[in-house]
Amino acid sequence: MSRTGLELWLFLSGVAVFTLTAAFLDLRYRRIPNALSVAGLVVGLVFRIATEGLPGLGDAAGGFAIGFGSLLLLWAMGGGGGGDVKLMGALSVWLGTRQAVHVLILSSVLAFVFTAIRAAISRPMFEPSTPRPRRKVAVAFAVPLAIATWTMIGIKLM
Repeated sequence: MSRTGLELWLFLSGVAVFTLTAAFLDLRYRRIPNALSVAGLVVGLVFRIATEGLPGLGDAAGGFAIGFGSLLLLWAMGGGGGGDVKLMGALSVWLGTRQAVHVLILSSVLAFVFTAIRAAISRPMFEPSTPRPRRKVAVAFAVPLAIATWTMIGIKLM
């Protein structure tokens, strides 16, 4: 991350507002509003174009293709929600292609770990005598996505 001064402050502020708002809303309401994803995408595009010009737009488009495309495939196979797809696409515009790949991998690992822990905690200690239908164990994906994003940003800033 070669950003400095005001540019770095604007990047960190924009990503913070976007990821923390998404994580809060996903935890609280189990949905990510389209307005948040669209706003994050538009502001991210404006930021990338204003700070990097056409190369920034190209990197933003590559990030979007990776982030949105990967989760769109997962959603099409029945995993994840549509809000997660749009959230990852918008965040990837901010991050660019390389960072989007790193965040996507780390957030997927974290989501798997969080889901496994949640499933283990919610499983009864003793099996009931009558079988119960299995409930789907889901994790608010915006949380591992925010953690992965800030982990990667922290690593880049070191």
